[in-house]
Amino acid sequence: MTLLFIIVSFQQYYGLLQKEGAKAQQQPEQETSQKVPLGAASGSNFTNYTSPQFGFSLLYPSGWVNEEIPPGANLTFLMSFNPPPSEFGEFVTTYMAVKNLTGNNTSLEKFTDQEISLLKSPPVLSAIEDSSARTILESKPITIAGNIPAHKVVYTEKISGALSKIMEIYIVNGKMGYIFTYLANTDSHDKYLPLVQRMVDSLNLTTSSNR
Repeated sequence: MTLLFIIVSFQQYYGLLQKEGAKAQQQPEQETSQKVPLGAASGSNFTNYTSPQFGFSLLYPSGWVNEEIPPGANLTFLMSFNPPPSEFGEFVTTYMAVKNLTGNNTSLEKFTDQEISLLKSPPVLSAIEDSSARTILESKPITIAGNIPAHKVVYTEKISGALSKIMEIYIVNGKMGYIFTYLANTDSHDKYLPLVQRMVDSLNLTTSSNR
């Protein structure tokens, strides 16, 4: 898949990924994968994805497709986890992105402020986006995997004429900044949220081989 990355923050690639979504096919796992029977979220089974190189693991629904995407100049790693294309025209996708930070002293607060500043910047005008400003609905500190500090932001943005609801989770571990993103049209957001929340709750950080 060839993508034109035109902005700093990867959530802007939504429209391009939407066009490619119908062509997405299951590819061999880049890292380790193991099915885990979990019934907590809508009775679905989950598969474990682990990246020793980038120091994280998470569970994602076993029927979904994971695909590594060229990260562009501003990210180190970008992986999507998507349900199969829907005959009802729903667009739902999640991403795990990794950024190399400038040093070991970048705090979660600083990283969060940087990402929220990007969200508050005017959207880049293109064929897939209009001039509507993003509206931040929620921004608060949270913990994941029991005791890992993180920050959650929920906002809306109009893309290709459709209003999307987007959730981002920011995490810092040493030199790595992590962004977990959930994108969906507003009509589909709540439908898939239990599955996505299970992914967020399962997210765990390890020691990256890049550190």
